[in-house]
Amino acid sequence: MSSEKDIIEVELKKRRPGCTGMFWRPDPTGAVSLASNDNWPRDGAKLRGRSVEVESKKWLLVTEILQKGSSEWIRAPVGAAMPFEYDNHYYLE
Repeated sequence: MSSEKDIIEVELKKRRPGCTGMFWRPDPTGAVSLASNDNWPRDGAKLRGRSVEVESKKWLLVTEILQKGSSEWIRAPVGAAMPFEYDNHYYLE
């Protein structure tokens, strides 16, 4: 069971031009299915959630999202996850 202190906050950043954000990935632990791909993170979005490691890869199980330019944190879809590193393009920091 996770506690409030396990929750971290990171920003979605990218290393090179291209896409304008990244679609949600399903929970890599398989604990729950991804409910929807609504409100996926755009460049510069902030994410809150719990860090996990699955098959030597670090993931964030996302609970809330704050899109760049917004002041309102929104609940992420159930089962939403983000890798800490994706294709040397996107990363969480």
